[in-house]
Amino acid sequence: MSEINKEHIENRVEDWGQRIESVFSLVKNSLSGNSEIEFAEHKTVQMNEELMQKFGVSAVSLPVLEVKRKGVLVASFKPIGLWVIGANGRIDILTKEGSYILVDLEGKDKPSDWRVYTPKNRKKSIPFDKEFVLGLV
Repeated sequence: MSEINKEHIENRVEDWGQRIESVFSLVKNSLSGNSEIEFAEHKTVQMNEELMQKFGVSAVSLPVLEVKRKGVLVASFKPIGLWVIGANGRIDILTKEGSYILVDLEGKDKPSDWRVYTPKNRKKSIPFDKEFVLGLV
């Protein structure tokens, strides 16, 4: 394991931002052919996790992706945290049907393995892919 220091934490925060953007890109690309769908990223959430504070890393604003159908919000992708137990980051997907939990189950320095836990099944995950996104909206 590499030494944990300020630079390490800054690199992890930067990587987290890039992985969030990759998730948002998958969503946008999956829905790109639907003229009823629009996207907004004007809302943000503050990331100021414990390790960031401990090593003097400044808080950062992360985007929230809103997906609207005919102007009505159908899903909101909200980054929750990078350092979560059992995963390499968590994004909540908020819908009128409930809250989905999206986690990257792969370790750092490896390609992401995004998995979804649905509101009806928190014990078994499903793949986060184009099929899931299309079914979501």
